[in-house]
Amino acid sequence: MDLAARKRHTYRQVRDASVQIGSALRHSWQWQKGDVMALFTPNCADVATVMFGTLWAGGIVCPLNNLSKMEELTSYLKSSGAKGLTTHISCLDVARAAARAAGLPLDRILLVGDRDCNSKTMHISSLQHAGNSVGKASINPMEDLAFLVYSSGTTGQPKGVMLSHENMVANALQNTTLDEGNTKWENDRNMGFLPLYHIYG
Repeated sequence: MDLAARKRHTYRQVRDASVQIGSALRHSWQWQKGDVMALFTPNCADVATVMFGTLWAGGIVCPLNNLSKMEELTSYLKSSGAKGLTTHISCLDVARAAARAAGLPLDRILLVGDRDCNSKTMHISSLQHAGNSVGKASINPMEDLAFLVYSSGTTGQPKGVMLSHENMVANALQNTTLDEGNTKWENDRNMGFLPLYHIYG
């Protein structure tokens, strides 16, 4: 549930929308295994579907601080080799300027949250209803990257930290072990207050 946007998604809705987005990325954007999708957005209910859709398509998710300046975002886009950029209307001006500077085509910017009535930026809903059927990408969990997360840069320039699918599953299992079955997901809720661009988010 996204309290700010007053949106609610069930697990099934997130799964189905993610498959649609992943399929559309492979079909419409000719997405290849290992392509990077940069996420430059505040917390938003649609982030999960783009993230899982990118992973379904064999891509790598690169979450970025939505407060980054244009120059910083340009640097991230270049160093990550991003093939797509997901953003929010509140970040769109910076995203478009950075995409131009990094050489990323503007038609590879995807908007989550509210639509932009003043530009032709593609909204996530257009990928969710693309009406194509392409198979899920095959990955090697031990070798293939799931996330490229940038460090804070406290000891120099931010560096991209490469996390495999296996890394992410191991971390999820660690959290499950710590919970020791105390959480009952049928009724319990977990508040996500961290920014989703942070790896703990």
